[in-house]
Parts: sequence; C-alpha cells; structure tokens
Amino acid sequence: MKKPFLLVLIGILAASMAWGATINITANVSQILDVSVDASTWTIPLDNSGTAITNASQGILTVKASKSNYTVTFSSTNSGALKNGTEAIPYKIQVNTSAWTEGVQTNNLSSYTQLTTPQTIVFKKKTPTAGKTFGIDFNIEAYTEYYVDGLYTDTLGITVSAP
Repeated sequence: MKKPFLLVLIGILAASMAWGATINITANVSQILDVSVDASTWTIPLDNSGTAITNASQGILTVKASKSNYTVTFSSTNSGALKNGTEAIPYKIQVNTSAWTEGVQTNNLSSYTQLTTPQTIVFKKKTPTAGKTFGIDFNIEAYTEYYVDGLYTDTLGITVSAP
C-alpha cells in the first residue's frame, strides 16, 4: 500500500513545482506593391506600307502585391501616339489578364485601347511571391497615308497604388 501513496505524493509535488511563462510575438510584415516590365525600350519597325502591326506580348508586365484591392494604371505622355514633332502615329495596347480572372476585378485594357486617358486594371487578390505576369500587346492599325519618315517616340507609364 505504500507504493500508490508514494506515487500520489510524487504527482502532487510535481504539479506544485509547475511554472508558466508567456511570450508575445509580433511581426511587422513589409508591404510589397510593385510593377516591372521585361524591357524598358520597345523598338517597333514600321516599313510605312500601310499594313497593320500587331505584336502580341510585345512586353511582359509583372505585378507583385502583398495586399488585395490595388490598381495598376497605364498612361502615355503623348496620349497613345508615337510623335515626331507635330507628326503622330496612334497606337493601342492591351494587357491580357485572362489567365488570372479570379484575381482581377476590372481590366480596362482587356482589348486594344489607345491611351488618350490613363487606363486601369483593378486587382482584388494578392499575388504569389513570384508575382503574376501578363503580356502587353501592341498595335498600330492599318493606314492609307504614309507617315512622315523619322524617329517617333512616346513614354508609357505604369504605376501601382493601393488605398
């Protein structure tokens, strides 16, 4: 009969020697909100034949976001035209987000659009850490009058913002 009493006594002593501690852990997670492109210069050969030019995936846009509900805005310095002095060649772009429909709320560039005003893509989901990539397609429609020869340029701006 002494063994059960001894086991109970050891159990009581062990319970009375228990201790406790708490650790409060906080992590300050950095915001990731970034857009990048695969090339900072596009060279478009234009042979002045009047034939339309359509370059699917002229560029690749990569979006990285650690939050939901953010907007990518595309704008053009020359309102969607390549310019040489007063001469202009209108062009259009589109951004294909169809492979990630669950992450996109609105894509105002889902079809070829001239950037006469800034156009947006509104995303509703955060991206994987590798980001999401989308093709940027380029188009100059067929034309019936020659363009004046020379170098034409425009600057396409792409920004990302979140509320």
